[in-house]
Amino acid sequence: MSAQIICEPLLGQTTIVSGQTAIITVVLVSNQPGILLEAAIWHNSSESGSWSQTDLKNTGEQVQTLGQDVGKGKVGMLYIGSVNRPSSKSHVVYFTIKYRTAGQEWRWAHDQSGSGDAELLFSQNATIPDSISHYLHNSDQSLSVETFDTAFSGGPGSEERAWSISYSVPAATEHSSFVNTNLGLPVSTVRWFCLARESRPWLCPRQGRGNFSPEEDSILVSFLRRDGLHFVLLAVSLDDNLTVIKPGGDGTLIAVSRNEAPHPGTAYIVAATGRTFERANEAAFFQAKSIVAAKTKDTRLEIESLASTISPKSLEGWYDSFAYCTWNGLGQSLTDEKIYDALDIMSNAGIFFSTIIIDDNWQSIDRHGPNNFHHRWMEFEADRKTFPRGLKHTVSTIRGRHPSVKHIAVWHGIMGYWNGIAPDGHIAKCYKTQTMKKQDNGFFGGGSLVAIDAGDVHRFYEDFYQFIADCGIDSVKTDTQFILDQLEDAPDRSHCISTYQDAWAMAALHHFSAKTISCMSQTPQILFHSQLLDSLPKLMVRNSEDFFPSEPDSHPWHIFCNAHTNVFTQHLNVLPDWDMFQTSHEYSAFHGAARCISGGPIYLTDKPGEHDINLIKQMTARSMNETIILRPKVAKTTYVYASNKEKRLLRIGTSTIDTGVPMLGIFNVNDQPLAEIVTLEDFIDVSLAETYIIRAHSSNKISTPLSLAGSKTRHLLSLDVKGYEILTAYPLQTILHPIKKVAVDISVLGLLDKMTGAAAVRHSSIGANENGIVLRVVLKAMGQLGLWPDNATASITLT
Repeated sequence: MSAQIICEPLLGQTTIVSGQTAIITVVLVSNQPGILLEAAIWHNSSESGSWSQTDLKNTGEQVQTLGQDVGKGKVGMLYIGSVNRPSSKSHVVYFTIKYRTAGQEWRWAHDQSGSGDAELLFSQNATIPDSISHYLHNSDQSLSVETFDTAFSGGPGSEERAWSISYSVPAATEHSSFVNTNLGLPVSTVRWFCLARESRPWLCPRQGRGNFSPEEDSILVSFLRRDGLHFVLLAVSLDDNLTVIKPGGDGTLIAVSRNEAPHPGTAYIVAATGRTFERANEAAFFQAKSIVAAKTKDTRLEIESLASTISPKSLEGWYDSFAYCTWNGLGQSLTDEKIYDALDIMSNAGIFFSTIIIDDNWQSIDRHGPNNFHHRWMEFEADRKTFPRGLKHTVSTIRGRHPSVKHIAVWHGIMGYWNGIAPDGHIAKCYKTQTMKKQDNGFFGGGSLVAIDAGDVHRFYEDFYQFIADCGIDSVKTDTQFILDQLEDAPDRSHCISTYQDAWAMAALHHFSAKTISCMSQTPQILFHSQLLDSLPKLMVRNSEDFFPSEPDSHPWHIFCNAHTNVFTQHLNVLPDWDMFQTSHEYSAFHGAARCISGGPIYLTDKPGEHDINLIKQMTARSMNETIILRPKVAKTTYVYASNKEKRLLRIGTSTIDTGVPMLGIFNVNDQPLAEIVTLEDFIDVSLAETYIIRAHSSNKISTPLSLAGSKTRHLLSLDVKGYEILTAYPLQTILHPIKKVAVDISVLGLLDKMTGAAAVRHSSIGANENGIVLRVVLKAMGQLGLWPDNATASITLT
């Protein structure tokens, strides 16, 4: 008889154990619950490292599912055992699981599922070592290392350690100056994770075991060590210096720095360590912000003064608006009539957008070269053939036909269009231009482009944004920003990279109150110059490569990539944008759930008439006069070290903005069905003092009350390929019923028919009067409000 093995800690994965004993939980799923199965742990936790068997205890308990059932007629029986920590500090424990029917041959987990052994790292340090030489060996002697007194603002109990590593980079001439520096050999490492430069515009996650070995340059690197500590390195790009980290041939880390300035520069790497990746990562970013703030405080004053009158509250409507983007849905042959027809069709179907983004192909371009990467911008006015009545007429027509539309944005490139400015166009006649050489690499490499000279770019942006504002545009999507990093010559890079960013930011603040979307801008000089510090309103920033509707393999990767990139972008002054998507293909619900949990905006790019109305209703809600999204805090993966090829579910954690209710999005990014054990401990922002219930959105299943202080309750979650679930941990409020004199536990579940319905609750309070319990709930939108009382006979008045 065969059974499915579901184990916690996960087989084939690495888990940190903080105490002396690791509890091993196994669920055996079979369709013959009457047959007794024996199960055992096969492990090497002995002092000698030899392998031995420890039997698992059958608790007789059936594990309840939160999502779909594990299979018709099947049940999951719970087994529990333990493995003790060996006294040897250097010993890592490995284990696997086997089971059998009494008297039969053992069946092994790796034979059945292909999973490797689980790896347990027993945390070893009472205090975190405070010398960087504990983490890096044989570093270059020219490095200057400064230890920070306080790792970050974690309060008196903060125990993280952080260091600044710096070195000099020679002055540039006509060509940039490059320096390769040996940061050292990371020691005692088990796994590594990095955010690498997949291409000039985008970051992507890479993971591995053993020596650090990504193919691309990285800006954030983390190592999981054998002692359970996490060691993080963050390459900071500042002023005219770009710095990345790459692997050496022998496992060493090499910092590569590029200086564009005609004077020597300084490169910075921030290092930090902590007991969790999140704490070490936060410590690294805290110190990076202090370095950047100190170096740029004088140059940011003018930009910050423009933002002084813009309140975060005033931008909520922009952040929370439900948007339509023309790119995939209407294609590259864009016309004003296509936009009108599409919006008419969607409004007739009951789909009402608050924001419209007129994407690429509205501009007047010269059609130079074989494709749009070679085309150049002619004039401010829209293309006179495809928008014959002009941009202002298009905007007024949209607003006239669709009163629900509050914001209309237009797309443009940071340097005009993909290949800059047409040298014989109207714009080139009005502003000083310069021909700049492009680096011969990447999909956009080689040749040259004509662009506005850095000395005239402030005037250019002021004039352009005044023109489109006069047309009724109130927001922009500024794309192709990586082109600034594609410039070849050091003087061009030095003059343009920061100047273009500042000119764009100042004009956007002045004309659009920061209602902007920054796209293709995950280059180091932009990330640290424009997106790191929080003295300006938050930017919406595209967080990954595009959504590709016709490439099936891209969809799981898209969610995986964004969830991991968010461990970086969560510490920036941005709202990560996981890109537009369509509701009418096989991965539509998968994408929709991910956008809802992401904490960022939601844009559709449906083809007219091809919509999933039910999915749209789950993603959006109606406020008093518009359609909005129910956005939680910025979400991120809860485990960074596993690649998308490993057999585990992707877990994305967040909580609601107003009430702090924990949420966990779980996605199957694999090519086979998977099941895992889920507990309350898997959520972030869970309080030790609270009791919770967990509700699954798709199945509407609700757990019994749970707490971190109580006994650990385990649930099963089984997901098919393309499967997902959004779990919400709702805290219970307890009150004594004034009439029945019994304690009643109550939880406000938010809007039940929405994927992130808990985010609809702005505030709730519980009280009592002579008639019973009074519950007051303030909502930001309308929908089916859910309440959970543990005593259904108790009378509750809702106000």
